[in-house]
Amino acid sequence: MRWENLTVPDFEKAVAQCQGVGVIPVGVIEPHASHLPLGTDMLAAHWTACQAAAQEPAIVFPAYPWGINHEGAHLPGAVVLRRELAFALLENLCDEMGRNGLKKIVLLSGHGGNRHFLPLLVQTLMEKARQYCVYYAQLPYFEGAKEVLETKETGHACEAETSTMLHIAPELVKMEEVPPQPFTSLKRNADLAAVGGYSPVDWYAMYPRMYVGDARPSTAAKGKVLAEHRVAALVRLLRAIKQDQVTAALMAEFQGAAVNPRSPWEHT
Repeated sequence: MRWENLTVPDFEKAVAQCQGVGVIPVGVIEPHASHLPLGTDMLAAHWTACQAAAQEPAIVFPAYPWGINHEGAHLPGAVVLRRELAFALLENLCDEMGRNGLKKIVLLSGHGGNRHFLPLLVQTLMEKARQYCVYYAQLPYFEGAKEVLETKETGHACEAETSTMLHIAPELVKMEEVPPQPFTSLKRNADLAAVGGYSPVDWYAMYPRMYVGDARPSTAAKGKVLAEHRVAALVRLLRAIKQDQVTAALMAEFQGAAVNPRSPWEHT
C-alpha cells in the first residue's frame, strides 16, 4: 500500500490491515556512472518495498532520496544534505509515521552509503521515549547470488545494480552509454585500509567515477533473480516484525532504567 495513493478513510483501514507497520525506502540522488539514473538507489528501494508490501501488507512511504551521499558531491547531479538535516528530517518523518498509527517502522536502504547513517539513527532514537519502534533492514545477499553474476567486482552502477534496474525500470537504463572499459578500484587508500584506517575520502580513493566493475554483462534476467530474492528477504523481515513483542518491551524497560540508573550487582 503506497502512502501517497491512499485516501483519508483508506489510510485508517490500511493502518489496521498492515498491523501498524510502515516502510521508509531510503535512497539518495547521486551519480551512477554514465548509464544509470541519478535516482537509482531511491527507485530500487521503493520498488522493493512496494513489491514486498503487496505480499505482506505494509504502508510504504513515497520514494525518499534524503540519505547520506557526500561521496558523490564531485560529480554533476548529486544532491547532498547536511548530516544534521538528514538525521533531523528522517527522525521527524518517523515521528509523523508514529503519530499516524504506524508503531513499527522499517528503514529499507537502497544505498550503500546509508550503512552507517541508518543504524546510528536507530540507535540514537533512544534519546527520548517514543511510542513506536524503528527497525533497520539488514537484508543479506542470498546464498548463490555471486553465481548469478559474471563479474566479481560489484557495488555501484555495476553488473548487479544495472541488471536490477534493467528488470525494474528498463526505460531508465542506457546500456549504450555503459563505459567501454571496466573500472577497478584505484586502491589509493590501500595503505590506510591495511592498518584499519578509514578516511573522509575512502570511497573517492577507490571509485572516483562512481562506477564499480563492469556493467556490460548486465541483463534483466539476472536483475529479476536478484530483485526477487531481495523482496523475499524483506517479506520475511516484515512478518517477523509483526510478530515481534520483545523490542517494545525492552525499550520501555531500558528507558525506565535510564531515568534512574542502578547497578545490577550487589555491593559487598
